[in-house]
Amino acid sequence: MLSTMLSFDVKVVDGEGISVPKIEVGARYRYPTASNTWSRETTDINGYARFSDGHEEPPTEVCLFVGDEDCGTYALSEGAHITLEM
Repeated sequence: MLSTMLSFDVKVVDGEGISVPKIEVGARYRYPTASNTWSRETTDINGYARFSDGHEEPPTEVCLFVGDEDCGTYALSEGAHITLEM
């Protein structure tokens, strides 16, 4: 049963700070006791990928990926805004 809803945004920009549209962002959620889960979203025209997923328990952190590139691990809270520079 999915008991926790969590929404957050990821903005993807290039080295010059310009938004990157239509790129897939992967999120691997880590939990205190449950197994990891995955979610994927594609950035919109403004470079934002909006995640809104249900979880068995609140995730403690999220690892973000663009393609095969690991973009780091982040603490996660409702409504978080994370920017990734590619």
